Amino acid sequence: MAQSANRQHKPIFISIRWRFILPLAIMITIIAMFGAYYLASQMASGFEVSEENILVQSSQSVANRLVTTFERQRAEAQRVAFTRGIGENIIRNDVTTLHDTLEPLARTADLDSIIITDPAGLEIAGVLRVQNTEPIDYSISTQFDLRSEPIVQAIIDDDASSASGLIQTTQGLMLFVAVPIIDDGTFRGVVLVGQQLATLVEQLRVSALTQLAIYDGSGTALYTNLELDNTVLDDLNIAPETVSQTLNSDNPVIAITTPTNERYRTLYLPFDYGNARLGILSVLVPDNVPFATAIGRQLSSVFAALLAGTVVFLTFVAVDRYAVRLNQVRATATALNHGVRGARTGMKASDEIGAVGAALDQFATLSQQREDQLRADLWRQRRERNYMLAVFESIPDGVIVQDRDGEVIMMNDTARDLLGTQVGLQNNIAQLYQQVPQLLGREISPGIYALGDPRQINHAGKMIQAQAAALMTRNQQRIGTVMLIRDITARVQQDQARDALLAQLESDIQQPLADVAHQAPAQVFARDIARHAASLQKMIVNMRELTRYSPEQVQPTARPLLAETLLYAVANDWRQIAQAAQITLQVNVDENGHYVFGDESRLRLALGNIVDNAIKYTPAGGIVALEIKTVQGGRLHLRIRDNGVGFSDEDRQHAFMSFYRGTPTLPDGTIIHVPGMGQSLPITKQILEAHAGIIKIKSRLGVGSAIYVALPITSGTSYSLPLLEGADMDGETVQLSDDVDVESIWQRR
Repeated sequence: MAQSANRQHKPIFISIRWRFILPLAIMITIIAMFGAYYLASQMASGFEVSEENILVQSSQSVANRLVTTFERQRAEAQRVAFTRGIGENIIRNDVTTLHDTLEPLARTADLDSIIITDPAGLEIAGVLRVQNTEPIDYSISTQFDLRSEPIVQAIIDDDASSASGLIQTTQGLMLFVAVPIIDDGTFRGVVLVGQQLATLVEQLRVSALTQLAIYDGSGTALYTNLELDNTVLDDLNIAPETVSQTLNSDNPVIAITTPTNERYRTLYLPFDYGNARLGILSVLVPDNVPFATAIGRQLSSVFAALLAGTVVFLTFVAVDRYAVRLNQVRATATALNHGVRGARTGMKASDEIGAVGAALDQFATLSQQREDQLRADLWRQRRERNYMLAVFESIPDGVIVQDRDGEVIMMNDTARDLLGTQVGLQNNIAQLYQQVPQLLGREISPGIYALGDPRQINHAGKMIQAQAAALMTRNQQRIGTVMLIRDITARVQQDQARDALLAQLESDIQQPLADVAHQAPAQVFARDIARHAASLQKMIVNMRELTRYSPEQVQPTARPLLAETLLYAVANDWRQIAQAAQITLQVNVDENGHYVFGDESRLRLALGNIVDNAIKYTPAGGIVALEIKTVQGGRLHLRIRDNGVGFSDEDRQHAFMSFYRGTPTLPDGTIIHVPGMGQSLPITKQILEAHAGIIKIKSRLGVGSAIYVALPITSGTSYSLPLLEGADMDGETVQLSDDVDVESIWQRR
């Protein structure tokens, strides 16, 4: 049943050849035959129009063309004569070179022959076109004696600028034009340019009705384009009286001839070529060609118009039916080209146009399916690519992937941040390749092999650890390189800081004993011992904070702290040390009752480091003031100032750099040497920034310094800071009782 249904719905294919071309051809044939019959009957009844007018007009056209042909042939002869090297080769009798020169000239101008003679008229070199050969070929002619030819004698003896004539050659009778060859004012020879009579006749022929014949001066036929055998060429010969009348009269002679048993009306005229009369030329027209009268021409025109209109109309009606369908195919193709994916012709393959439309529909459907599949594949590839890039970017280390030629094809943001610019990246990769030239290490994953041990590279002030690996296929072919890089600057600096710290500790522990051993009295000695011991103990605390402190440690121990209590606590911590250094310690509070949120011990350490530096670099008799100023922008502003030696511009710029030791100098030029590691202010800044605080330095050499600290304020509702034991909080500064021990203060810190 299914097969039967398919047979019923399958369209019957009938070719356009049988549907359109054959019926149209039959119709046009019938109309054309009827029209031809009608035209023939009408023209046969008309008056005959004289053929003499046609002959006269044709003869005039032939004469004009004859002049044009001569001028062209003479121009080609002159071009050959003036070709560079012709005269020199004639003098040297270099036949080979002349032949090599003449054949290209003949091919270029489409000439049948070129002949060059010496000054006496003897041929030196020549080329003749071989008739009926494809492609065109030329034969070589030499030693052809032309001295007796009138055309050559006219150039040699009469000094003519040009001459023309007929010469018999191996390729038949040819028409030549000759010109002299003049080189440096000297006559070197003659050049003759010739063409076959058949070529000449084809050039002179003006219409398909006219035929031509060429005769010599006696009236003997030399050539005609009539379809005659050579045996009957004599039938065209002209009677002597006609020859005489043609050559001696200015009027053309018209006669009736029957060379092929057909009547021809023939016009004879002199065959003048240039300045020479070479014979007679005749123009022949069939004598039985019908010509329509004026009425016949009018009727023929009307009938032809009606016939043409009918044919055009019928053709249009027939073609239009198919043009509509072709336009439907074109419109569908245009719509598909503009992205209308659902455009279809809906045609069935019942003929060629229907087959094209159905094929276009099938192709569009297949293209749509493939496009949908490609879109799905592209979406899946993009999703996988985005997933891969997300994984690639999520790698904490810098990753760089190169192709086999060393060009970087992938790099995550971590690598870009570590290496900076692309140029820097390439330079460091080249450096890495120089350091790890050999393939080392075991296989770390399928297809990837390690290239040497990790290397450290100093790039843009950073220490970068790099590990390269080769990307290998399963057949051990290298396709690229992957590199993992990470910033180890902090670790390297930490190692360097540890080494510097240990060296500084070793120096600072030994130096105080050597410095105070020569001092007196014992009270001063003991005071300096205590002072240096406190400094060393502070150095140990800084070392511990340097290695273990981080901002995350603020939160577990943070609580609201009353600002003035915190400031008095710091003053209490450093009161005795200030007194030992003969420094006055003051606390000034402009606003009371403000709380800051933070780790009390570390804030006391941070502010204490500032006070410690102020005491160290303030001469005896100086003042160090701890001040609470105002609250602005949600921050409490503190100031610790002194009238010490102050910071130089360079020291102030590097004050917060780890392990930086400035060169504090007294007004008399003496450099102050105090124990320390250059970690007080860096640790202070680290602690304050962990509390969301800010620290700034203002200083003037020989006048003093002021350290500005701003900490966020908070509410102190549920917290209160107890007063220190044994401390008197009244007055401008904290007054410590005599039984307060400095050692216990440091232990509480």
